[in-house]
Order: sequence, then C-alpha cells, then structure tokens
Amino acid sequence: MRKWVVAVGAAIMLTGVSACSGDGADSADGPPVLAPGAPGESASPASQEQIDEAVEATEHNEADVEYILKMIEHHGQALVMTDLAEDRMANDDLAKIADRIAAAQGPEVEAMEAWMEENVYGPAEENPNHQGFCANGPDSGGGHHGGGGECPVNLDHSDMPGMASEAQLNELRAAEGEEFDELFVELMTAHHEGAIEMAEEATMEGKDPTVLKMANDVIAEQRADIERMEEVMG
Repeated sequence: MRKWVVAVGAAIMLTGVSACSGDGADSADGPPVLAPGAPGESASPASQEQIDEAVEATEHNEADVEYILKMIEHHGQALVMTDLAEDRMANDDLAKIADRIAAAQGPEVEAMEAWMEENVYGPAEENPNHQGFCANGPDSGGGHHGGGGECPVNLDHSDMPGMASEAQLNELRAAEGEEFDELFVELMTAHHEGAIEMAEEATMEGKDPTVLKMANDVIAEQRADIERMEEVMG
C-alpha cells in the first residue's frame, strides 16, 4: 500500500493535477493521474479518493510543526550553555564536547528554521485564506500548514523536558572551573535527555520525512554526547 501511495504521490507532483471528477482523474490542465496496477497489469486513472489519500500521505502534520518549534527553543538554550563554557570550563576534553554540541546544534537550528519557512511560514503568507503566520513567524496570529488543523501557537516552552530554569542558568553563569564543569554536565545531560524524549515522541507522532530524520539525528547525537560527558567525568 505504501508503494502505491508513493507512486501516486509522485504522479501528482509530476503532472500538477489538482482536481478530478468521477471515478477517473482527468485534469483540465494535463494528463490523468494513473494508479499503478498489479505486476503485469496496466495502470488505470486514480480516483479522487486515491489522490486525496496520496496527497495526505505526503504532507506534514501538527506534531511535526510543534516538534520543530519546540526544538528550536530547546536547542537555543543548549547553545546558551555552550557559550558560557568557553571562558569557564576547566576540563579540556569536556570543552571539546561543548564545542561539538555547539557545532551540531547551531546548524540544526538553521535547518529547522528553514523547514518552518518552507513548509509553514511561506505557505501561510501565500494563502489568502489565512492571515498572518504561525507562532514565531512574522506577524504572528495563527497560520496554516499542510496536514490540516491550525498551526500550534503560544507554545509553552517552559514545560519542555530537560529545560534548565533561569535560576539554574544563573548558577551556571556564576560558576567557574571544576564547579562549572560538574554543573554543566548535570544540566546538559538533563537537557539532552529531554531532547531525546521529545524526538522519540516526534518519531511516533510526526510524518514528515525530513522532520523524522532530524528527530532521529537528535536521538543518536545526544545519546552519544551523554556517553562522552559521562566518560570524561567518570
């Protein structure tokens, strides 16, 4: 079934068909979308229901958007902590891990922001039926995204797993040397574990292939970071 959906989805993108009628799928602007037959059988025009199913299968859903919005904020706090490490960290090996975390999460934030622009903010701006953009976008005020439903707005970032409180961040800012190292590892480990929890949830509830890959990358990278920090502090 999945192969059929992918094939029809590809046909939709290639032919640019946006509507059809009856049992067939004749487009006013191009050839019909063909549903592949069984081995040895010829293809036949896809029904509107089949096309709708294929289109739905290629769109992201609300879980994808919510994960990206939250993870941008989550990664942002990790970058705050790694920035503090530059002048305060005593352990050189731990400093290399902090640099590695920053080098990975900075580009990841950029990739997530680009995904939002391409899949949420841009389509919302171009759609006259929707005013404004999604949360965190220009002219926030609700928006549109593929897959149905409203784009998540006013997300509560404070309840994200692993986020350090402002008091904990202030304590980290005030620490130096070995004290900083120990607190950094404690906070960053909890932070990574929270990110892994969010990413695992996204892999179960999301559907966009790019978002799912991002989530799986987060799981692999941050588990490795935790192991490295434990080894250094062992």
